[in-house]
Amino acid sequence: MAATTSRPTGPAHPAGRGSAPAAPTPGAADGPRQGRGRRLLLGLLAGVAAAVTGYVGVSMLVADRLTKPYRRPLASSPAVFDLRYEDVTFGSMVDGTTLRGWFLPVEASDRAVVIVHGRSSSRTGDNGELVAHAAALVDSGYNVLLFDFRAHGLSEGTRYTLGADEQGDVLGAVAYLEGRGFAPGRLGFWAHSMGAATVLLAAAASPDVRAIVADSSFARLNDLLARELPRESGLPRFFNPAILFFGRERYGLDTRILNPVEAVAGLPPRSLFIVHAEADRLIPVDHARRIAAAAGPAVYDLWIFPGSNHDRVSAAAPEQYRARALAFFDETLN
Repeated sequence: MAATTSRPTGPAHPAGRGSAPAAPTPGAADGPRQGRGRRLLLGLLAGVAAAVTGYVGVSMLVADRLTKPYRRPLASSPAVFDLRYEDVTFGSMVDGTTLRGWFLPVEASDRAVVIVHGRSSSRTGDNGELVAHAAALVDSGYNVLLFDFRAHGLSEGTRYTLGADEQGDVLGAVAYLEGRGFAPGRLGFWAHSMGAATVLLAAAASPDVRAIVADSSFARLNDLLARELPRESGLPRFFNPAILFFGRERYGLDTRILNPVEAVAGLPPRSLFIVHAEADRLIPVDHARRIAAAAGPAVYDLWIFPGSNHDRVSAAAPEQYRARALAFFDETLN
């Protein structure tokens, strides 16, 4: 009988050794992925927060700078032209801010002209040109008041509002002259750039503001800032809304209401002489044309000077410029 053989089965393997891996517990593999997702989300949120903080911070910084003009020193004096003058002070009608200026008297004259400067300038103008205007007026028989806007020249204040509070400064000048006995119908205004816009705005608020030479005014401030603010700040245009918001909420600069084009329709006939340089690179000449169209019969003349630059017609053609301004005042304040 043949011997019967059997295959050795070998020793049993230890548990788990050489066997198929056990199935993972549900959710165990998701842990690392969920951790990475949370980290990505937190990183994204941190980036967004940093971007928003930067956007807000930069916008506030620019709004702060926008409302602080350069305080230019006085560039001349009436004494240069051997003119008599008085140092005067009066309060703004909006908040009492003390404003300083010069009054140049002319004996036996009941007519007076207020000379109003532009942004970051002073009662003298950048180069003394406004004192030369005053000398021409005095020679023609007009009393003259030159003054510094708030936060300009020697007047009080640290901030300006591009025409909002400055309307009160202009009305303070009117009250000062009326206090000296000048009748409202005997007052004229020779105004430049921001000063011109301010006087046009003040004319809508007071019937005492008439007979205006408006040199280089903007029509709507927001239209101007949409183009100029990115260029001046060096920031993309999408910063504009935040800059203007903080300017309005923190510093009282409400650009939405500064629209001289809406203020001129009620002026009397032939009471507005508009001057603008055709090549003005700061305030395009279209602003002057829009103001003239809105003013209608109030326009005495619209003088678009060929070439030149912003508020520089008086430098390009000083004799012609002053002669035309004086002819306007002679007709409207006769």
